[in-house]
Amino acid sequence: MIEIAGITIAYETLGWIIAFVASEVIGASKLKENSVAQLAKGFIDRAKPSRKEDEKVAEVRKAVALLQETLRRVGD
Repeated sequence: MIEIAGITIAYETLGWIIAFVASEVIGASKLKENSVAQLAKGFIDRAKPSRKEDEKVAEVRKAVALLQETLRRVGD
């Protein structure tokens, strides 16, 4: 722990405060493309597995709707 102006702060807390301030300074400067938040978001987006299941479900639903419409027309 470190004491600043009579306030005791843990090193981890101080590190988070410094990281936040640095992120805001970088975000407000010309280095905006390289801000900490944007870099973290880019890493998370790349780390996410690409989901194909949702697209397959939509395709199956469209096929079922088409089949139902075809069967309805044949029945008429």
